[in-house]
Amino acid sequence: MKKKTPQQELKELSGNLVDDINRWNHLNEYGGSDPFWTDGVNMNLVRNHVIYHKQQIKEICEENSLAFPDTYYLATPPKVDDGYMANVKQRDRIKRLRQFGTKITIKRVEYDASQISLF
Repeated sequence: MKKKTPQQELKELSGNLVDDINRWNHLNEYGGSDPFWTDGVNMNLVRNHVIYHKQQIKEICEENSLAFPDTYYLATPPKVDDGYMANVKQRDRIKRLRQFGTKITIKRVEYDASQISLF
């Protein structure tokens, strides 16, 4: 298998970055279905993926003297409370999480897509 060019790697990472931001927004709006972790924990994990992809993009661009892609400047989703749950209709899931001692909150955090961000 051929090694990817830096441009191909950047294109792939940019796509991953956009997918991750969309996933974070989806979790914020509709919640997830993970039986053991809250939406907030999963959102923060996805946020870490965004930061990691941005770090990889930065390294590739600097090592190869390439311009940063526009996706690099997309706003990084904010950190949220680990106990955040987007969908309070998931009563069984919330009940199970509370049994583990998780403190649930429904205070939604807004993502400002117009905010330029490096990390």
